[in-house]
Amino acid sequence: MLTQEENETLCRVGLGTPMGTLMREYWIPLCLSTEVEADGPARKIRLLGEDLVAFRTTDGVVGLIETNCPHRGAAMYFGRNEECGLRCVYHGWKFNTAGECVDIPNEPESSGFKDKVRILSYPCIERIGLVWAYMGARQTPPPLPLFEWNSDPDNVPVMWRNYRACNWVQALEGDLDTSHVNFLHRVLDPSLKDTTPGRPLPGRAGITNLTMIDSQPRLDVRRTDYGLLYSAIRAVGDGTEYHRVHPFLFPFHTMIGGGIKEDGEMTAFQGKAWVPMDDEQTLVLEWHLRPGRPWTEEERQQIIENRNPHGFLPDNTLDPVGGWKSTANAENHFLWDYELQRDKLFFGVTSNPLQDGAVQQSMGPIYDRSKEHLGTSDSMIIQMRKRLLDAAREVAEGEPAPCVDTPEVYAIRPTGAVLAPKADWYNETEKGRNVLDRILTNPRSQR
Repeated sequence: MLTQEENETLCRVGLGTPMGTLMREYWIPLCLSTEVEADGPARKIRLLGEDLVAFRTTDGVVGLIETNCPHRGAAMYFGRNEECGLRCVYHGWKFNTAGECVDIPNEPESSGFKDKVRILSYPCIERIGLVWAYMGARQTPPPLPLFEWNSDPDNVPVMWRNYRACNWVQALEGDLDTSHVNFLHRVLDPSLKDTTPGRPLPGRAGITNLTMIDSQPRLDVRRTDYGLLYSAIRAVGDGTEYHRVHPFLFPFHTMIGGGIKEDGEMTAFQGKAWVPMDDEQTLVLEWHLRPGRPWTEEERQQIIENRNPHGFLPDNTLDPVGGWKSTANAENHFLWDYELQRDKLFFGVTSNPLQDGAVQQSMGPIYDRSKEHLGTSDSMIIQMRKRLLDAAREVAEGEPAPCVDTPEVYAIRPTGAVLAPKADWYNETEKGRNVLDRILTNPRSQR
């Protein structure tokens, strides 16, 4: 349980807040590459409580600038995106991706006025279909995290996105809550196990069965360079134990394991970045990776359809949520069906992400965690909150943000293993978790 003061510190991400200051030290995903086209319309973006505008120039470079033109405040999302810059429609002032004013057509060129004007801009990086922004105070941004899923151009993950109308921590905690899968995502009708939208990744059926055998997992949480790692230990029933080993990585990344081959390798797995738009809205980037064998286009579409069977609302570049909002959402109660809940699904909403979104948003925009009653199955969530609060305090005291200068610590996978009771799960699963050597020895890796 947190105090109200701690809860406020954890959840608030605006400019000048402790958590917002911590967040700004990291690269933040802001949109898919396909969402900004060269010389196409600018896109409204909201990150960490700031209203911004993203655009792609004629030569393909993505820029991220403040919303209001520094002349007289007109909105730049209406701008003309042309000839490697975004031009305000009010008086024609034009800015490049670095925030430099490159043209003021209603002033004489001899005045040199344009050299004195800038618009707030944030540097962006594109890597394998995703645009990242750095909003921190450093003159030279830190390196991009070396994730396996964003390093191999020959094996691009499935990436899709969704929206949660609630605080980012509230949403993120669902991925660290291992015991809820035994209830919220339970399928009551056996005939639906292979067809229910949102069911696990291909090859993961066996893991799902192991997870469902024991609804009272014992958690062992370890502090790491990148954040936290836990094993959720469940009795299998034959004298062995299943370890579900998943990480939390600064500042808002999670990973979930998929099926396991006989040699201990993951067949497929997924992860998420829980990106705070502001204190009460979250954009969720979800990726799915199958090592060694890229997804076919048919498989990509099937995964997205399974994860969001009802589809998305129409995209709109003038809405910061854009095309991230599902047709099933809080306004229509996620198309909750109590008849389906009676004897088909434990919770009558179709697909795991929508089930998660429904319960997380049902708590309200920011839940008062001082009212909670936490148990042993919540120990990963408890430690995650402490890790974040400690990091925010340390940054406020002048310490560097955790792992921001060590991108290699992100080169890990989630994993799982069936082991003998009291086995050393941390060492037993290290080979399956650590993928740094594989990334560094791949000549095609981007880093």
